[in-house]
Amino acid sequence: VLMHQNKLYTQKLKGSKSPNPDLFGCFSSVMNRLRIISGHLSPAGSSELRWDLRSSACGSTAGCSGEDVVVVHGRRTAIGRAKRGGFKDTTPDELLSAVMTAVLTDVGLSPDKLGDVCVGNVLQPGAGALMARVAHFLSGFPETVPVYTVNRQCSSGLQALLNIAGAIRSRTIDLGLACGVESMTLRSMNNPGDLSSRLSDHQKARDCIIPMG
Repeated sequence: VLMHQNKLYTQKLKGSKSPNPDLFGCFSSVMNRLRIISGHLSPAGSSELRWDLRSSACGSTAGCSGEDVVVVHGRRTAIGRAKRGGFKDTTPDELLSAVMTAVLTDVGLSPDKLGDVCVGNVLQPGAGALMARVAHFLSGFPETVPVYTVNRQCSSGLQALLNIAGAIRSRTIDLGLACGVESMTLRSMNNPGDLSSRLSDHQKARDCIIPMG
């Protein structure tokens, strides 16, 4: 869930319930986590200079602007192995609905307050447009809240986040939800579908159908 920084300030000044009371404290927690991760990237006892991670102006309330877009909350499912893991028989709309419902419950947010929902997906037909809409309704969203999907291959979920953040920054919406979901079990990557017969004449075009994994 993302929203404008100034919306958070207004809520705190008015004494109303914030979507996440610990939001401002979480910035330092995030930085501490990054420092720990950076330590994992360097061998123990390494004399090499490690990344210099420190809070920037956006990491403190004093330096933040009301125009900043902030991530209020996030959730995810566990990761299962394709074709043999714990989610091999679970449809992606159920996976997505579980996360959507958990986010709304954690934040204490009514789904009709959201201005838009964007879902990143690669393998489902039509980038998962039908799947996303079904999950949308299963999570309690009214039809008045729009939802759309985006396919940017492995960065589809990240693109969904960028799209929602951009919509908030441009003031198209005040509050949005960015998601990503996939099932490597229920949709095969081995069938490229109908492609041009000229594909074999272009090396980089041929490379597009090399199986991954």
